[in-house]
Amino acid sequence: MNKLLVLVLVTFTTFANGQNNPNIYKIIDSVSAERIEVDVSKLVSFGTRHTLSDTVSQKRGIGAARRWIKSEFETISKDCNGCLEVSFQKNLIRKG
Repeated sequence: MNKLLVLVLVTFTTFANGQNNPNIYKIIDSVSAERIEVDVSKLVSFGTRHTLSDTVSQKRGIGAARRWIKSEFETISKDCNGCLEVSFQKNLIRKG
């Protein structure tokens, strides 16, 4: 019984290891601690991202933060030949 259990575990472990996608490792390797720090610092610079904060200011509040995030995703999309569709949600979703 124990030999059968070991055989099953070895078989599934080998099968699982054979499923690695090399692109995943490229994506992981491209993560930059410096870039994350820059992005977080930029978000902090908006002072607040509270949903009821200023939506008009170019420098402070949720409006400025969401416009900056949108522009970052637009830049990413340009770099990958339009691989992302970036837009603001225009329709207000009302409570149920």
